[in-house]
Amino acid sequence: MNRWQMALVLVNAMTMASCSFGAQPATLDGRTFLSTGIVVAGEPFALVDGTRIRLSFADGQVSAQAGCNTMFGSYRLDGTTLVVDGVGMTEMGCDPDRHAQDEWLGDLLAARPTLTLAGNDLSLTSGDTVVSLLDREVADPDLGLVGPLWTVEEIISGDAVSSTPPGTTATLRFGADGTLEVNFGCNTGGGRYEVDGSMLRIFDLVQTEMACTDERGTLEAAVGGVLSAGQLTWQVEASKLTLTAGDKGLGLLGS
Repeated sequence: MNRWQMALVLVNAMTMASCSFGAQPATLDGRTFLSTGIVVAGEPFALVDGTRIRLSFADGQVSAQAGCNTMFGSYRLDGTTLVVDGVGMTEMGCDPDRHAQDEWLGDLLAARPTLTLAGNDLSLTSGDTVVSLLDREVADPDLGLVGPLWTVEEIISGDAVSSTPPGTTATLRFGADGTLEVNFGCNTGGGRYEVDGSMLRIFDLVQTEMACTDERGTLEAAVGGVLSAGQLTWQVEASKLTLTAGDKGLGLLGS
């Protein structure tokens, strides 16, 4: 091998190494991270009780939550610097502490923090502030469809999502033998189910026939309307199950 061939080999090796390092940040896309700790000026920084930072990256967009509103915008990496542009935010009312926490997270993202990703661990550093996060699938693994008691928390109608009526409860439990137990909110019953990827087929659905004209009846109508569609789509993220049939759906919490 002459010196020109050797030089070409070295250039190719350097180019491949550069591409390899440059491709690493792409592993952000399609992932969600949850905060595990925050340090400010060398001291632990406590978030509002019951809240944590959540960052989701998908198709060049980032969404961020700190316990109340959701921030969203486009993102890119300039070396190890996270650049977020065109930031918008939902306008849900929240208490002063969570409102202030939203503003704090917004300021952190606007400051173009340094981003470090190592496997499932992500960190953002801005000045003397360091936010440590862990991949959501590790920090809060998905429950299985079968086994948990799924309690209806949300009723979905088109783009609107509402909470279940106060004082009412509706639940589902999927058995390993293909049976489904249902508390519709007033009456009880069950049926059978089959899973094919993201599709869920419910059939042979039966229930008791007690008349319910109060808010339990309202919940029962919503639950029955979704389950009786027969063919549904389902998705579990952490402890939340979402069932949809056309423009109707249910959000359930597993335990």
